[in-house]
Amino acid sequence: MLIIGERINATRKRVGQATAEKNAALIKEEARKQVEAGAQVLDVNGGIPGRETECLPWLVSVVQEEVDVPLCLDSADPQALRLALPLCKKRAIINSITDEPERQQALMPLIREFNTQVVALCMSTSGPPCTAEDRVTTAVRLIDFLTQQGVEEDDIYVDPCILPLSLDAGHCTAMLEATAQIASRFPNVHRSCGLSNVSHGLPQRKLINEVFLAMLMSRGLDAAILDPTDAHLMAVIRAGEALTGRDEFCAQYLEASRAGKLV
Repeated sequence: MLIIGERINATRKRVGQATAEKNAALIKEEARKQVEAGAQVLDVNGGIPGRETECLPWLVSVVQEEVDVPLCLDSADPQALRLALPLCKKRAIINSITDEPERQQALMPLIREFNTQVVALCMSTSGPPCTAEDRVTTAVRLIDFLTQQGVEEDDIYVDPCILPLSLDAGHCTAMLEATAQIASRFPNVHRSCGLSNVSHGLPQRKLINEVFLAMLMSRGLDAAILDPTDAHLMAVIRAGEALTGRDEFCAQYLEASRAGKLV
């Protein structure tokens, strides 16, 4: 399971204020805590309106002063990505490309030039998906497009698009079914998600996140953008990997237990 830390996101009040004020110490603390907790990649979002071309490169530089992991650059601004990508010391992931021609035309030159991996979000010109069929159809188009452009399947992370459970319970069952179908049809393509979206607007959000992650792992999810500092969520991942046959002889589970990480 590829764990992508979600916490360096300028849309979060604390991080946004630190980014606006160039408070490098807080950003470094967030980066360090996530990696120490088990994040293998850090998502970096510099989305302050009107300042992203300034903020995203700054965040990339500050994070890399503190930790030595790849970055997932989360931006809707191609110019901000163009300024930030040359600063990445390790191969980056672009989050995300969609089934929208304008977005594809803007991002493909960057994907090629910087040899990035890419999150393929199942969003089209008609908006967010409603059903499992919508998600799978969009995923097929995105995978076909990217592979025709020369992107290897192993470098694609399909995100079937989690929408809040509070809006419609059907979104979650559709996400589960789509993840399973994509895993079956494209075993060499990764399946990812932005986990915390599922619990938006609900109480006890961590509980919803943990249960849904376990369900998604059983359907083939192998990467997620989430909060690695949630120790119980990380324990769910270790148990889920053992239960889905991804942890031979439960080695990682037993190691986590000995380290006191199964809480």
